[in-house]
Amino acid sequence: MGTVLELGFLSFSVAFTVISFLFLLYQCIINFTKLRLACLLSTFTIILISISNFYWDQDPSKLFISRKVYWILFAFIRATYTTIIVVCMLDMGRKFYEKYRWNTILFKATIVHLIIFDGINVADAILIFVYHSDTSNLSLFIGQASLIVGVITIVSSFLYAFLPVIALHVSFNNRKPASTIKRYNNISAQSAAVGTWYMSITGILSICYLILYLITFAFTDKLSYNAIGNSFDSIIRTGISLAIALPPPTKLINAMKIKIIGRVAYDVPNDPGDSCKVLRVDDQDFEGTV
Repeated sequence: MGTVLELGFLSFSVAFTVISFLFLLYQCIINFTKLRLACLLSTFTIILISISNFYWDQDPSKLFISRKVYWILFAFIRATYTTIIVVCMLDMGRKFYEKYRWNTILFKATIVHLIIFDGINVADAILIFVYHSDTSNLSLFIGQASLIVGVITIVSSFLYAFLPVIALHVSFNNRKPASTIKRYNNISAQSAAVGTWYMSITGILSICYLILYLITFAFTDKLSYNAIGNSFDSIIRTGISLAIALPPPTKLINAMKIKIIGRVAYDVPNDPGDSCKVLRVDDQDFEGTV
């Protein structure tokens, strides 16, 4: 039986993930998008882990699944969740690139990283099943390597998705001519503002997730269950899903757009081809006038 503090964190984790799932389900019903569906599915996988974490901390006789099944489930869900999030980021990122130019080296590298990460987790699940273990069979070194590969996968997907936005801000800071910025980035100020929002919020949550596991590995010499750590894991994962699924606040985006327009002389290009790339959020053109 866990402590009161552990029970509190686990209870909040379950409540937060369930409420988030129901909220995303409602959003999918009233305004369906593929992105929201993917985040809804990823949140459902987190609910399974959150509930398992809660029962793990209770009397072992009340555990509705064996600990072997728990770790197998955890390995598969860890791979499934990461795959869903990375695919979401890659799909979002493609909207910033010209047609036929989205298949970059960074895109291919992210796919390779994802395959390696998923392979490690599937191997872990198989080892647990074969050796009837009640914990992860990955050594601490492999566990740390898996975390690093997972972080690299997420980071590379973020870089792919938001590299045009980052390049746009770098161009602003270097005070490049408007024509150079337009040609190099090919996105509008509105799209840049939306991209900056997603880049910031998902980046902050991902850094929190990395810090969580850096702290975990700093105080342990093995991979084991930790009630509070696993609660934070579920909460941060759910937060990332919410950040990706929900549209950014309109007022903030308009304020960011005005600031961007104030630093560059154009918003929508005047060329006949209208080559400015517009990001679509919730299947609507996230474009407008100030």
